Amino acid sequence: MSEKKSLEEYISKIKNILQSGNFNEGLIEIQNALKDYPSNPKLHINAGNILKLKGNIKEAEKYYLQALSIYKSKEVLNNLSVIEIEKMNYLQAIEYAKEAIKIDKAYVDANYNIALAFEGIKDYEQCTIYINNTLRLDENNSKALILLFRVLQDTCEWKNIDQISKKLDAMLGNGIEHPFLNISRCDDEKTNFQVANSWKKNNISLHAIDDMIYADQTKNNKIKVGYICGEFRNHPTFHLMKNFFCEHNLAKFNIYLFSYNHTQESKEKLTKNITEFIDINNIDDNDIVKIILSYQLDILIDLSILIPNNKLHIMQHKLAKKTISYLGYPGTSGSDDYDYIVTDRTVTPEDQQQFYAEKFLYMPRYYQINDGKRKFDELKATKEECGLPKNSIILACFNQSYKIERTMFDCWLDILKDLPKSVLWILNDNQKNKINLLKYAQENSIEEERVIFAERVSRDEHIKRLGLADIMLDTRFYNGHTTTTDAIQCGIPVVTLCGKHFASRVTMSLLKALDLEELTAKNIDEYKNTVIKLAKDKKYKLKVKEKLTSGKLIDDFYNIKKFVQEFEGLLEYSIKN
Repeated sequence: MSEKKSLEEYISKIKNILQSGNFNEGLIEIQNALKDYPSNPKLHINAGNILKLKGNIKEAEKYYLQALSIYKSKEVLNNLSVIEIEKMNYLQAIEYAKEAIKIDKAYVDANYNIALAFEGIKDYEQCTIYINNTLRLDENNSKALILLFRVLQDTCEWKNIDQISKKLDAMLGNGIEHPFLNISRCDDEKTNFQVANSWKKNNISLHAIDDMIYADQTKNNKIKVGYICGEFRNHPTFHLMKNFFCEHNLAKFNIYLFSYNHTQESKEKLTKNITEFIDINNIDDNDIVKIILSYQLDILIDLSILIPNNKLHIMQHKLAKKTISYLGYPGTSGSDDYDYIVTDRTVTPEDQQQFYAEKFLYMPRYYQINDGKRKFDELKATKEECGLPKNSIILACFNQSYKIERTMFDCWLDILKDLPKSVLWILNDNQKNKINLLKYAQENSIEEERVIFAERVSRDEHIKRLGLADIMLDTRFYNGHTTTTDAIQCGIPVVTLCGKHFASRVTMSLLKALDLEELTAKNIDEYKNTVIKLAKDKKYKLKVKEKLTSGKLIDDFYNIKKFVQEFEGLLEYSIKN
């Protein structure tokens, strides 16, 4: 009978295994150690940490809870708080982190997690209190500064935002700032690439997959294309893509959807027009990799990329002959795990290729799909129902509050001053945002009743009211993407600025496809003048609306079959190159 290993021997071996990057073997050794030392809480915590890294949140939580039952440490409470944040159980996350602070009032991570959870429920006042607590304990805490910037964005609190932005600039390249935040505050592709690349290196670590079955490199009779997505629900990606799959040529392509976080309704809709719908909900990354590899795909298209609840971790495992980024994230992933990004020559001119990890696959007209439906017949709401003055010019923006920044809002207020009979109709994204914008407008001589907030409603109700807008006002650093498409489908002119990076050039791309480049301004003054011209010159506005409602270009805009054929052409090209 072999002699029982000491705990120190186990720990030494586990450390060596983990340092080599072999997390699967490390987990096995921890589980062996737990057979001999089942009451050691640190072993349970380390097993949970590995499982969390592998994407198995459910099993990780079990180990953390077991550790908690043995010994109530601040570390395990904080880890459970992180788990609950990822599950969007924000109140439970706050409870765990507060328990950790009872053990150690100066626990920085727990204060930060409470702030993060309060952001999740849009309690920005409490969120700010705990951000400030974190910064009092660690004045240069990168994560807290980034969260503070996000809160200032979301609430349109602009007094100190430039100062915080400079602090974030000083941290560029440390891998802490998320690429999504960076593209919303910086329109320089070189910087966006630097941030994406450093974030990937700092946050996405390669770990071994058990018994990997590598994709067969033999030629398939049909091109096997997989899409992976976590947004097939009430989400912009689904609203844009929902009719795309109806038009794939199944005589030439086998189409597989690997989906998580979807609704049953969306699953039923999508399943009708594809080869197979594969539900990967509540499956850990290790098993998702095995499932996808078993399909021996020619192409895997990631529709989520860097947005929340993504599957970036598994993209490192060469799941298909070619991997493509499309739609979910308007910029580079910063990762060589993707071979291509589907784009167009407007959002990413050729001279920007140097700032992308992915090679450009250019759609011939525009890159952003729509659902192919004209919305004119759905416009049934009244101004009275929506709290809009009957005889006013309605200038609207339904982009989320983080996209609205001071320079553009100043421009909108100037337009209101030049158009006395106009009102600004914007989304009520959160109460703090509403208070701040109303206060700012009043401080700049605009009456409160001229800034009207639209409450969040169902998508169908929103489309019904959208036609009440006379002109849609686009945002600067991060355009409306789905919201621009919605406006076009309702026949409403959209005025935008010519941006410098992908996220700020999407509206321009869509307008160019409709021969409406004149609605893309080169600067703020031109933007303002274009809006005023549309408001005052009825003949000009009618001419613009004609392009939005009739003619070959707008017919082509709704021609999803043509779009998918162009898209399939890129897929065929990618296989050969």
